[in-house]
Amino acid sequence: MSPKSALLASVRLRRMTNAKKFASESAFFDLRVLDALFIVSAGAAMALFATAIPSELTVQTALPEGGPTPTPTPGSILYDQYDNFATKEPLNIPSQDAETALDFFDSQAADDFIVPPGQIWHVTEVDVLAEYDSSGPAASFHVFFYENGAGDLPGMLVASRLENPYTGSNDFVITLTERVTLPEGHYWVSVQARQDITQAGFWLWHNRTVQANSGAAWQNPANGFGTGCVIWVRKTACAQLAQIAPDQVFRLIGTNDIGTPTPTPTPTATATPTATAKPTATATATSTATPTTTPRPTPTPRIAPTPRPRPTPPPRPTLELR
Repeated sequence: MSPKSALLASVRLRRMTNAKKFASESAFFDLRVLDALFIVSAGAAMALFATAIPSELTVQTALPEGGPTPTPTPGSILYDQYDNFATKEPLNIPSQDAETALDFFDSQAADDFIVPPGQIWHVTEVDVLAEYDSSGPAASFHVFFYENGAGDLPGMLVASRLENPYTGSNDFVITLTERVTLPEGHYWVSVQARQDITQAGFWLWHNRTVQANSGAAWQNPANGFGTGCVIWVRKTACAQLAQIAPDQVFRLIGTNDIGTPTPTPTPTATATPTATAKPTATATATSTATPTTTPRPTPTPRIAPTPRPRPTPPPRPTLELR
């Protein structure tokens, strides 16, 4: 028997012994997955799958009545989709950062939420409902926040928090290494387990049967699952995933600044006396008053006095010339 035939036979045997299978009726984890792994080489693939998929992605799901409720750290619930858990296959979807040798299995699921007008959210924790297909555990979790992009899918990256610590093995309470501040707007959150497949298997984010805002999205850039969904796409529109439930189960925890922030008061400047400008005399064309000449009284003619008669001088003596 060839190495590949032996590998297929081993996987089929494991399928028969599992009570639950992740998307067993879909083509999600069929021979496409095996063909992708075979690029490592037939011999290496056999050794890899002996530990990587001990249960052929069996989902060990045990949801208590009413659903689980993780204990959040101090802070308010900013957004809550921790309800309407999927109970029919497929229950969940992979969202994982695998080891370097299996990077082609790196995938991301994301779901959206809205920060209402006039609010500013400071996210400090993300809770998710999820399952290990094997024993786990995850080493840590990456959490990404995106703006809403074209087609109501994840757009520009707003913030990333890598290798965040967590508690829980079904209800995962992920504490962000640094809070993420989000003003009003439409956003997406993606939670991705940092988990080696060969040691701990796959990590699978639980589905939600009721859609809020836009339906959840998914991508597998290196196409390790053979779906062809290598960029963000609505998960229910990725035919090979055979997904039915439209959303993911998650919750955001943190603090909320409600209302328009009060602006910092600006110190009032001391009024400096300003010299009042003297009014500029506007030359008003005033007609110059022509002085009215008061007529002088007509002088009364004086009566000239009658000149006194002058005496006739005596005749001068005539000088005789000798």
